Amino acid sequence: MGGRTAGFGRALRAGAWFSASPRAQRLAAAHIVVVLGVALTAVAVHQHPDGPREPLALAAAAGPSSAPVLLAADPAPAHPIPPAASRSAAKPRPKPKPKPKPKAPPRGWEFWSARIRGCESHGRPDAPPDYKAKNPGSSASGAYQILDTTWQGRYGVSHASDATPDQQEAVAADLYRRHGTADWMASAACWRSAKL
Repeated sequence: MGGRTAGFGRALRAGAWFSASPRAQRLAAAHIVVVLGVALTAVAVHQHPDGPREPLALAAAAGPSSAPVLLAADPAPAHPIPPAASRSAAKPRPKPKPKPKPKAPPRGWEFWSARIRGCESHGRPDAPPDYKAKNPGSSASGAYQILDTTWQGRYGVSHASDATPDQQEAVAADLYRRHGTADWMASAACWRSAKL
């Protein structure tokens, strides 16, 4: 325990010497003034960027030769920032919303049926269906120009054009389920390339 007390006594004597030395006191006071000045400048700049630009006066208690130290509350930046730019730089910009991906064009019978009907019965994909259409050069008839050999007497009628629109739609949908668009390849240039 005696060793500890002796060490404390040496530290106490060193502290007494430090506080008794006028040179050490001036050095410590100057150090404190610089540290406080830097701290106050940092606080003033960060807390009040648009506040008054008056200098701060700090007095040092280092003796009769000390004079007040002036620090600028808001030092001018090397490259001045325009007010509008500084406001926009302070606020984070919202992230732009991603553009929606274009949907793949629909495929399937609902998409192709309207195009095929218009091309087969009128030669245009946007034409209205003609369920009574008859081909003068073949046995094809109806909105989908189904050949009699393909129609095969369905619904008790020999020609597609003699069937109702609903019956023609049902047969055409069945042909599409079994063969895809293969039964209408003769008019594919019309219904594939056109944009509705």
